[in-house]
Amino acid sequence: DFSEVKSVIRNFVERLDHQFLNDLKPFDELNPSAENLAKYVHDGLGKQLGNGDIRLQAVTVWETDTSSATYRP
Repeated sequence: DFSEVKSVIRNFVERLDHQFLNDLKPFDELNPSAENLAKYVHDGLGKQLGNGDIRLQAVTVWETDTSSATYRP
């Protein structure tokens, strides 16, 4: 159900939105680069969505309109 997926994603992203990432775990010890953030989001959402029905393929984090990082396991 896409509404459930959207809700999980929204709740996950809201924890990061308008936050100083350097103050949040694991970024208090890990550089909050786009590459590390993409992996963090992939791993976190993968756990929440990983009930067998949904498999997260990749996460792309955009820094600017032309600069991004994609994580694929």
